[in-house]
Amino acid sequence: MFSNLSIQSFVLNHGERYCLLVDSDSGIPSFYPNLYVTTQVRNRSHSFSTMEAALGAVSVLFKFLTENKINLLQRFKAGKFLLTGEVDNLADFCQKNFRISSVSKVVAIKKSLKSKAVSSSTTYARLTYISDYLNWFAIYVNERTLTKEKRMAIEAMTGMIKVRRPQKKGKNLAMIEKGLTDNEVEVLFEIFRPESDLNPFTGQATKVRNRLIFLILYHLGIRSGELLNIKVRDIDFGSNQIVIARRADEKDDPRVDQPLVKTQDRRIPITDVLSQELHNYIMNFRRKVPNARKNEYLLVVHKSGPTQGSPISKSTYNKIIGIVRGVSPTLCNFTGHGLRHKWNERFSELMDTMDNIQDEAKQEQMRSWLMGWKQGSGTSSTYNQRFIQRKANEAAIELQNAGIRVPASILDDEDDLPW
Repeated sequence: MFSNLSIQSFVLNHGERYCLLVDSDSGIPSFYPNLYVTTQVRNRSHSFSTMEAALGAVSVLFKFLTENKINLLQRFKAGKFLLTGEVDNLADFCQKNFRISSVSKVVAIKKSLKSKAVSSSTTYARLTYISDYLNWFAIYVNERTLTKEKRMAIEAMTGMIKVRRPQKKGKNLAMIEKGLTDNEVEVLFEIFRPESDLNPFTGQATKVRNRLIFLILYHLGIRSGELLNIKVRDIDFGSNQIVIARRADEKDDPRVDQPLVKTQDRRIPITDVLSQELHNYIMNFRRKVPNARKNEYLLVVHKSGPTQGSPISKSTYNKIIGIVRGVSPTLCNFTGHGLRHKWNERFSELMDTMDNIQDEAKQEQMRSWLMGWKQGSGTSSTYNQRFIQRKANEAAIELQNAGIRVPASILDDEDDLPW
């Protein structure tokens, strides 16, 4: 069994992103995990990131098996599956935080950091993928001798793993918490202002690019994958519009971990102010970056080095968000996706204050188009929880105030009251 596994990612000739679990020392692929991710994940049309997540979870499983000296193939062929105590230990092991390093497109799991555990959502995902892998692997190696008793034992094992997943936080509450407050948005505007003392970035070009990132996310409410997929030719300065296009497995995209557009293609109008910001960045900053003209992507790396001029990666985007998060305690939970939730809150406020108020069905159609959701999907309500909660709270206070009855005796004795 391999003890030092890495995820190696690469791009196939036709543009498809692919990844394999390999032994870091020898470079030999691990047969069963790669067969699993190909037949059970990739062939089900799951995304590249899902393949990476599945292999990442399986690599955690293999590390657990190695440390506990468990030969999974031998055990499963003998019809002996994981015991309750082993499942308990596995669930605890999946909470560990592992240092992830990236060298030459290889992501390796190294020594665990005992001082900090991963989030409950990460633990949940790991145990989910591990349960699915173990179910597939146990059936695969026992295909010719799969009795009813073995199948029941396999189901019992995977069931024990799923039961030990941490409880998920209520979806509606989580969505409310993701939305940004008005105060947080004001702080963000100041941080991203290039002349601000709070701006943590160096170099005028980088400051202008990062401010543009913020403005696009704030004003358009698009996802990070959509942002990183924008090409210069997608911007129509004549009509002040920008195209959000799906480009899965783009051969001309040099990024192995390609940012993906999860929503539908659409053309979004932009204001004169945002159009000027885009034009300023392209003409006065982007065009001066070496190698930037070798690709069409709007946002490029400005820092000198081998990647200068390349489209910025997901990791670079996440680094920018992380740096901003550390500037102020107010933004300790800030995510770029929070701006998408804020956009939806602002959209609801606008609809609520218009002279010609649209009915709910029309509002959902408008919102779904701008967000790229399928009509009638119901996704709009998910991103509108903060606004709904605020309006509900306002209604609750009004209802309470309307129901207050002050006894006449108190009003008659008002001058004698202590306050």
